[in-house]
Amino acid sequence: VAQAREGDTCPPHGLSDVGTFGLSTAGLDLAWRRYLSQPESRGTRTGEVKLIVSELVTNSIEHGDLGANDRIELHALVDGRGALHMEVRDPGPGPSPDARRGMGWRILERMADRWGADRSEGLARVWFELDPAGGP
Repeated sequence: VAQAREGDTCPPHGLSDVGTFGLSTAGLDLAWRRYLSQPESRGTRTGEVKLIVSELVTNSIEHGDLGANDRIELHALVDGRGALHMEVRDPGPGPSPDARRGMGWRILERMADRWGADRSEGLARVWFELDPAGGP
């Protein structure tokens, strides 16, 4: 698993945006349905996507120190090969140095092909990429 260094930019060029959605049951469901409707999503590791996104959103809720009007954003991008790039963003402080010991980070490290975390423009961002099932 490749981990980006803080400050690395992602996603690479050539990805099409599936959408940006605020965190709500309807928003997450819409993001998921829109992603799965893309021809490029065939062969995606859907169970892994669901588990990783669930862990990252839970981390934002539990550790983000968010206010009542703060938003958690979910961004999804797919390239022509079907590789998925997803980001969870929130206005919180971002992962603490000891966060990497938690269960969510272990899941991310084991399942994602590439991932990273940073903070810029007032938002903490954790992103991951999954190659299509069967490899790149």
